[in-house]
Amino acid sequence: MYINVTIKDVAKAAGVSVATVSRVINGSSSVSDEKKKMVNEAIRDLGFNPNQLAHNLRKRETKNILVIIPSTENTFYSEIIRGMEDEVNHEFDIILASSYSYVHTEVRLLGMMTNHLVDAAVILGSRLTGAQIDEYSSHYHIALASENIENSHVLTVLIDNEKAAYEAVDRFIAIGLDRVALVTTNTDIIAPTSDNRLKGYLKALRSNGIEVSPELIYRGDYSFESGMAAAKHFMSLSAPPKAVFCISDILAAGCSKAYSAAGYTVGKDIQICGFDNIPLCSFVTPTLTTVAQPGYKMGRTVAARLLSDIKNNTYSTDTVMLDHEIIVRESAIL
Repeated sequence: MYINVTIKDVAKAAGVSVATVSRVINGSSSVSDEKKKMVNEAIRDLGFNPNQLAHNLRKRETKNILVIIPSTENTFYSEIIRGMEDEVNHEFDIILASSYSYVHTEVRLLGMMTNHLVDAAVILGSRLTGAQIDEYSSHYHIALASENIENSHVLTVLIDNEKAAYEAVDRFIAIGLDRVALVTTNTDIIAPTSDNRLKGYLKALRSNGIEVSPELIYRGDYSFESGMAAAKHFMSLSAPPKAVFCISDILAAGCSKAYSAAGYTVGKDIQICGFDNIPLCSFVTPTLTTVAQPGYKMGRTVAARLLSDIKNNTYSTDTVMLDHEIIVRESAIL
């Protein structure tokens, strides 16, 4: 292979014009079979690699799909990405980027679509408004997975978070635990799906005739430490809860750690349920009961729909609801 081979070198080796080489590279039918053979042999012999980016820009096709995640800390996203990779099956490349929940970073990353560097984008948690998302959706292939955005009209694949939370809390109440606490996030950082889990918690209490106690709702961030702080708060109450529902597994793990450190037997003295079913659930002691989201299926579903839209030049706007499942382990006997 020669270094820095140019299209002029290929043209010289094949004994044709640069324009003819360009037409062969771009698949033009106006070149004779004989000249196509000469050009392709020269390309092979010289090890010439046409500028793929320029080629893609001309064709308005890159075979790249951008995936934006809000953080690298939540391992649940890895299952969605794995599902997407298996679905595209080497036909497309997945480009992963983190926004760290900054709107300006999301906008900058989505510029890869407007600059034709990617064919589509999937967002796994966004701070953009529905109107902002819709500005992209009429001209570009864009989808949401695991998180929805209120008042947006783009392809969205997720579970019914309110229903899932309701079911978990209702199961606690069904076994006689009528003081169920909630660990969630502050209102300034709460995501739509987390808000729906809060709604499910409140609905379960009210449908069972249980008054909502503000002291049993702890708001922090999504960190392990916030889960620990929530447990310490609940233990300090004059009437501590007997069960805790957390909107994420990381929060549940932190909560469980604090209770265990204080001498409680998690799963007996206190029941704890998380949300997502990340691998951590099976590794911690005690293992965590959780609401499982089908991350892998979510990834395959959103990728399949996007591929169809790209190929058919269509723009899906519907919401696909997948089923959740409550996985019972040692931390709660739901």
